[in-house]
Amino acid sequence: MKYLILTLLTAATAIAGPITQKPLDEFVIYDIPVAQKTGTTTIMFPSEISGLYAKSISTQEQENAGFLISFTPGNFYFTIRALKKEAEDHLTVIFNRKAYVLHLTASEKPFYNITFYQDERQGKDGGRIAVVPERLLGLMDKAKAYPLLAKDAPDTLAGVLHVSPALTTYYEGFNVRVRDVWRFEQDDTLIFRLELENTTDRAVRYNPKDLAVRVEDRIYTQSLVDASGVIPPKSITPAFVAITGNGQGGRSNLAPDNKWNVLVVRAEPQLSTSDYK
Repeated sequence: MKYLILTLLTAATAIAGPITQKPLDEFVIYDIPVAQKTGTTTIMFPSEISGLYAKSISTQEQENAGFLISFTPGNFYFTIRALKKEAEDHLTVIFNRKAYVLHLTASEKPFYNITFYQDERQGKDGGRIAVVPERLLGLMDKAKAYPLLAKDAPDTLAGVLHVSPALTTYYEGFNVRVRDVWRFEQDDTLIFRLELENTTDRAVRYNPKDLAVRVEDRIYTQSLVDASGVIPPKSITPAFVAITGNGQGGRSNLAPDNKWNVLVVRAEPQLSTSDYK
C-alpha cells in the first residue's frame, strides 16, 4: 500500500517528483532542491508575495551570488536558479503578513514547480475539520472539470495530484475500470472516475451507496458517489466515487497510484407478485 510520506522534520506533505505541492505553515522550514544545470525552479504562492529576503540571492549574476532570482513585485510567483554546484541559502518569503522560510540547495534532481497552498481544512486548535458534503461535491465537480482546469486555470489545482492507472476489476458479466484518480491533499480525499462495462445482454443493477475501494487488505467506503446504479446491456456507464480519511475520523494519506480494486454489490432483484404463486 502506498502512502504519501509525512516527515516530522518538515511537518508537511512531501510529494516526490519535479512538480510538487505543499501546505503553508510558518513553523516549517521547507527543503527546496533548486535547478542548476537545466531549467529553473518556479515557486508559487496563493496570491501576491509581499517580500523576499536572503543573503546570497541576486537578480543579476555576480561573484558572491549563489542563486539567480527573477521576481516582479506584486506577483504571486518567482523563478530561481542555482549558480554554483554547492549553493545553499535560506530564503524568507513574506506572504499574508507571515514569514515562510525556504531552505534552498542546488540539486541535479530539483523541483521545477512548487505550489504552496493554504490548508483551509485546518482548525484553530490544529485539529482536522470534517469534510462536509458540500465540500465533497465541490471536489467532485473539480475532478470532473479537471481537463479544462488544467488547461485554462492551473492555479485552481494547487494541492491536487492526478494519475490515470488503467486498472480493471472483473466480475461475472461486467467489469470496472479505474480511469482516473485525483487526490485532494488538504481534504485527504480521493476521487475516482470509473467506467462500468456490461458484457451481457441483460441490465446489471448495483447499489451505488455500497461502492467501495480496496487496497491490499484495507477497504475504504465511499464518502460521496455519483452513479446510476444500473449498467444497460452491452454498454459502458460512468461513475464517480470519493473516499475521505481512514473511516475512523483520521487521515489515510493514501497515494493516488495504489493498486485499487473497486468493490461493487449487486442489487437484489425485485420480486413481482407472480413470484409468490
